[in-house]
Amino acid sequence: MTIFMWRILAVIAAALFLTGVITLFAARFLKNKYTHTYTEDKVLRTVKATNSKNTIFLTSGETYKYIRKYVVCKSGTDKYLICNFARKFKRVGYFIVQYTALKRICSVIRVTETDTTLSSRVIALSKRCAYVNVVISYANSAQINSQVIRPLPRWKIRLFAFFKSLAIFAGLFLLRHAVLEIFGGKYMKAFMNSYWNYALVGAGFLFALLGYFITVLCFRRKNAKESNGGAIEYEFV
Repeated sequence: MTIFMWRILAVIAAALFLTGVITLFAARFLKNKYTHTYTEDKVLRTVKATNSKNTIFLTSGETYKYIRKYVVCKSGTDKYLICNFARKFKRVGYFIVQYTALKRICSVIRVTETDTTLSSRVIALSKRCAYVNVVISYANSAQINSQVIRPLPRWKIRLFAFFKSLAIFAGLFLLRHAVLEIFGGKYMKAFMNSYWNYALVGAGFLFALLGYFITVLCFRRKNAKESNGGAIEYEFV
C-alpha cells in the first residue's frame, strides 16, 4: 500500500476519532434516568449556629414509616445529611435524591446500612444540591422502592462501548501514523510496507475489541454513589 493511501486512511481515522469522541460526550449514554419527582417535605425547625445552619425535615409518604426525619447541615461550602430512623434495623437501604435550585435532579445517592442505631451515617451532599428527598428502598426483609434510579438499557451500554472502542482504535491508528510521519524519514515507506506496520494496526484493533468486551461485561452503571462518613449521633428531639 502506498504512503498516499496510508495518509487517506489516517484522515479517515481522524474523522472517526472525532466522531467517536463527540458522540460519547453529546449522546450521554451513561446519563441516569430517574422516576422520582420532588416532594416538599415539612420543615420541623431550623437551628443556626456560628458557622453552620441545620434544618430538620419530616419525611413524606411510605418513607416516614422507616425514616422519620432528616437534618440537612450547611457549614461554609459543605453540606451533609443525617437521617433519623424510626427504629433500629438489621439492614436498611434508602435513596438521597438531590435537586438543584430549579428542583431538577442533579444526583442520587444510594445508601446501605447494617445494624443501625437511630441515626444514619453522615452523608455528603453535592454543592449543587438545594433540595433533598429521602426515599426508602428496603428495611430488613421488606422491599419498598427499587426504581428511583432506572437501570441503563443494554443497547445504551453497547453503543457506549462501540463508540469508545471506535475512538480508541482510530486514535491509536492516528498516533501510529503521526509518529511515522514525524520520525520515519527515509525509512517510512519501507516500514509501512512491512509486517511490523500491519502488526501495529492489528494490535490496535485487538486492543479496541478487548476494550469493547470489557466495557460490556464489566460495566457498572453510573448511579452517583458518594463516599459516606462514619456513624454519628444527632439529637432530633
